[in-house]
Amino acid sequence: MELREILESERIKEAKKGFNLAFQTYLTNKQKALEGIDEEDLKRELRRIKEYSIKNLFALKAKAIDNLEKQGVKVFEAKDSKEAKEILLKLIPEGETIVKSKSNVINEIGIEDLEKRNEIIETDCGDFLVQISEESSVHPVTPALHLTVDRIVRVIEKRFGVRLEEKPEKIVKWVRGYLREKILKAKIGLSGANIISADGGIFIVENEGNISLVSRLPEKHIIVASIDKIVSTIQDAITICKALAIYGTGASLPTYINVISSPSKTADIQKQIVYGAHGPKEVYLILLDNGRSRIIEEGLEEILYCINCGACLYFCPVYRQIFDNYGYKYFGGRGVSLISFIFGVEKAFERGLFYCTTCSACKEQCPLSIDIPSLIRKVREIAVKKNLTTKTNLEMIENLESVGNPFGETIKEKEIPDKLYCC
Repeated sequence: MELREILESERIKEAKKGFNLAFQTYLTNKQKALEGIDEEDLKRELRRIKEYSIKNLFALKAKAIDNLEKQGVKVFEAKDSKEAKEILLKLIPEGETIVKSKSNVINEIGIEDLEKRNEIIETDCGDFLVQISEESSVHPVTPALHLTVDRIVRVIEKRFGVRLEEKPEKIVKWVRGYLREKILKAKIGLSGANIISADGGIFIVENEGNISLVSRLPEKHIIVASIDKIVSTIQDAITICKALAIYGTGASLPTYINVISSPSKTADIQKQIVYGAHGPKEVYLILLDNGRSRIIEEGLEEILYCINCGACLYFCPVYRQIFDNYGYKYFGGRGVSLISFIFGVEKAFERGLFYCTTCSACKEQCPLSIDIPSLIRKVREIAVKKNLTTKTNLEMIENLESVGNPFGETIKEKEIPDKLYCC
């Protein structure tokens, strides 16, 4: 689809309405959440944590695997999406219902093969609404940002025969009742993770409570996480959890921070540890690389400093116009940089590598001050070496070589050219 078609589509027009309302609320809430906090100190600490973690990633990964396995978590390493999917298919029996929580990494690998043989229920409210609307997520934290209340009500009535008032609280109440029944019956829980500490903790942040249920009620809990989620200590992980709440949703703290270090267990009978008390009998962790080692090898490790709060997207002038059409599974300038290593620079070029204006709004709003414009320029260099560039760029180069300016030879003094170029 061409950009003009995207901009004029009803989906994007609807998304802008929902986004504008959410954006104002986000700004107000974030300002309140930051009251009493030295934001610059917090940003410096976050940057320190991620710089150290990525610099020492492979040593920390080995330590995390060792500690988690000692505690009874079964850990698998997957070099790419194909391996991760193969592991999932082996761990999950055919026909079992899976209750799933929101996960960008699971979305990254794709679970179409699993969906063909298992019923997968999205339990995050936003993801569930996206699923039943036959839509796709537009934001890593609030996936249903583009869905208006009246559309959600229409979808629920059409699919389930239930007519709800056009009020968010009525929708949430119905979703809770519908999903609770599914979660109680499921034997497989599938989730991502926000942070993994090398000293043996898997951290999952949430506000709704669905992840608490998904990770505790089924007999088997499977976690899929990328290797860049690993940090050194539990204390570092808690700092990131706090930042995720502030910059992700505008809350001072998440409602829940789930820390999983083993399957459920009890030592109440003569101090003998028995696994499988009230929670899962088995916990599995799949650690995904999928191009991240190569990012470090290429010297672009700053891409991996991201904590996936999505704050940059609220302020990106390109994202605000075309939403999930800017990126692929990961959005905005950072998303485009990342997918060039996961799905190839050709995919990044196709999904907006040259859309970025390098205005630096993302860098200003990022809690780690990630220099996304610089990363974009470096990935563009990789693309140009593969002869991937835009028609406009080729015109500019041709004009520069022939007449010494990007606009061509027809410009008169003080005349505004027909075409104005940026970046």
